[in-house]
Amino acid sequence: MNVTVPLKERAYDVVIREGVLRDLARLVGAPRGTRVAVVGDRRLAEKLTKFAAAFEAYGNPSMTIAVAANERLKSLRSIEPLYGKLLRGGLDRRSTIVGVGGGTIGDAIGFVAATYLRGVRFISVPTTLLADVDSSIGGKTGLNHDLGKNLIGVVAQPDLVVIDPSILHGLDRRDRISGLGEIVKSALIADARMYKALLTSWRDVVALREPVTSRVIARCVAIKARVVAADERERTGIREQLNFGHTVAHALENVAGYGTLRHGEAVIVGMRAALALSAARGHMRESDAGPIEEFLASLPVPDGWQRFSARKIAAAAQRDKKRSAKGIRFVLLSNIGRTLSDDGVPQKTFLSVLRRTGFSA
Repeated sequence: MNVTVPLKERAYDVVIREGVLRDLARLVGAPRGTRVAVVGDRRLAEKLTKFAAAFEAYGNPSMTIAVAANERLKSLRSIEPLYGKLLRGGLDRRSTIVGVGGGTIGDAIGFVAATYLRGVRFISVPTTLLADVDSSIGGKTGLNHDLGKNLIGVVAQPDLVVIDPSILHGLDRRDRISGLGEIVKSALIADARMYKALLTSWRDVVALREPVTSRVIARCVAIKARVVAADERERTGIREQLNFGHTVAHALENVAGYGTLRHGEAVIVGMRAALALSAARGHMRESDAGPIEEFLASLPVPDGWQRFSARKIAAAAQRDKKRSAKGIRFVLLSNIGRTLSDDGVPQKTFLSVLRRTGFSA
């Protein structure tokens, strides 16, 4: 199952197939003699070595760089040494960087590829369900700052994305649930039919049963590809629909400490708050929002986030990069598949909704 992200001269393919990583070097097609750096999660060190050997066999001098793929990687301080390694490895403007890992690899190594020698070819090999369905598509890179998540970054599209669902079986349950959070988000903003199917099939997705998993991945990729093509740099407002649930999610991650909750787990909580806000602002009927809230609340997100106060979450949300001159800009729902933006939410209403969602007083 291949999906094309249709960005004219920057269009690229997303290849989705079990076992496809055996053909990675051939698919990448780096010109013979050009260098390749395989940079990825150190927990996948054996795979990184195999990929580098495959590139060598295709005539591409290769190096591997294994990193700790956690939120601490996503800082200017953490990535600075990588530039030195690439320079000492002899990578020039014709070289290729292959990023192997989850969303933190895409965010951080995608940023490195976009800024190394003012930009070199980047191939994304996502290895988590979350990255498969969301962060590997669209070209957003992001580093964190003490004041917020993903406040530093550029939009730089990859040249190719290669998704092999068979690699996901090494994920723990929480990482799978994290991916499910973004899958549900995609359904809620764009596909009522998929949302209805997920009500009964979400456990199959978490269990990585085929062909359900590959089909869901492909559908989410297609949804994001369409949105990105319509508003690559988030200038028209179309792309911001992908942020449904993310304003509170990012605030929660910031307050709790990055890595305490998986990103998709925080998104599930954030979507619950966004639904409550959709109803409180009169955009969505309570009778429509209620069943969706019940479904989201049934998903297994670890307890503990409830101890954070609504005021702390609201204060963190004030620093969100998507705020407007009027205040925090929320992506809300009027119905499944229909989003809208609202930047006129009174602080009192926001605090009330946060408490209603489960945050402490």
